[in-house]
This record gives sequence, C-alpha cells and structure tokens, in this order.
Amino acid sequence: MKPAHRSLRGFTLLEVLISLLILLIGLLGIAVLMLKGQRASFEGYQRQQALAMAQEMAEKIRSNQGAAAAYVTGTTDGPNMPGRGGLFTTYQALSDAEKCLAADCDAAHIAQNHLATWDGVLVGASETKDKDTATPLRAGGIIGALGCVERPDAAQPIFWVSVAWQGEGDTGAPAATASACGAGLYGTAARRRLVTLSVATCLPGDSGC
Repeated sequence: MKPAHRSLRGFTLLEVLISLLILLIGLLGIAVLMLKGQRASFEGYQRQQALAMAQEMAEKIRSNQGAAAAYVTGTTDGPNMPGRGGLFTTYQALSDAEKCLAADCDAAHIAQNHLATWDGVLVGASETKDKDTATPLRAGGIIGALGCVERPDAAQPIFWVSVAWQGEGDTGAPAATASACGAGLYGTAARRRLVTLSVATCLPGDSGC
C-alpha cells in the first residue's frame, strides 16, 4: 500500500517554470497589441493634423482667389518650401506693415504671407520646448511635414493643396497619379503619407475674383 501523502504533493519546479513561460508569452502578446494600437493611434493623429493643415491653406487660397497662382510652390523640396522653416523665419522678422497688420497689402503679398505662416504651422512653431534658448525646439508639427501647392492644369483654376509626412511604418504607397509632394524624402515610398485637397477658384477677371 502506497503512503497517502504522495497524492498531496505540490508543484515541481519544472511545472512552475512552464506556467511562468505560458504567462510570459501571453503578456508579450498583450504588449505587442498595445504597441500596434499606439502606432495606429499616432498614425491617425498625424493624418488628422495633416488634413487640418491642408484645409487651412485651402481656405486661405479661397479667401484670396485673385492671387491663387501666387500660392503655387511646386513639389521640389528646398529651403523655401513650406515645412522647412525658412519662410516663417523670414516672416517673423518683418514689420507689422510688411505682415499686412498695419497697412493694406496687394493680393500677391498676402499670398506670400499666407505661405510663410503655413510654413510655421507645418514646422510646429506654435508649440516649442526650451523657449528661453536661442534655438527652441519646435514640437507641434508632424514628422517631416512638407506642404505643396500645385496647379495640375495651367488652363484650369484648380489647385492641389498637399501635405506629405513620414509614417511610422511601411504601408501602401500613394497612387502614381497623386501629388508628388514629398516623393523620395522618407526612405521608401511606402512610408510616405499624403493628403491632398482640390481647391477650385475663379478665373482672373471674373466677378468676385
């Protein structure tokens, strides 16, 4: 007859380790899901911000339709493209009259100021860290934002307002027929994100233009 106490034995060390391993695998799975959720949330936030930035410029063009052509930037990246900070830095040094705050300006001048302030929005100039330093860190923009205004057909008063930026990971690349804004800037085409709004304006000479 076997001793009764053998049926009451506890867990062995091996069983405890196996249980811990199963628990660890489950926790790792939860962590991966949380990470993917955070990444998707951040991607959605950046897209929402980019759309708001594009809408802001679209409204400015509509409000100054007579000089709509003066907003065209093309898609070639450079220091004076919206999103690179150069236009906004120059704008900050202007007088109130040059900013059209203390005097009336012509439509083309207003367009240039609109592009400069849009540049500030794209680089996140409204939210900065280390404001007391000579070069404060701009923290309000989206990653690698670039703004572009195009006129696909010179015979038509239709303009594309685009904002491109860098995504967190590779996804489907923008369509080949889409704006070239930001093309080649973010490592791979699948990492480039893009929103484009089409803005219809009046033709010069039309009433209300």
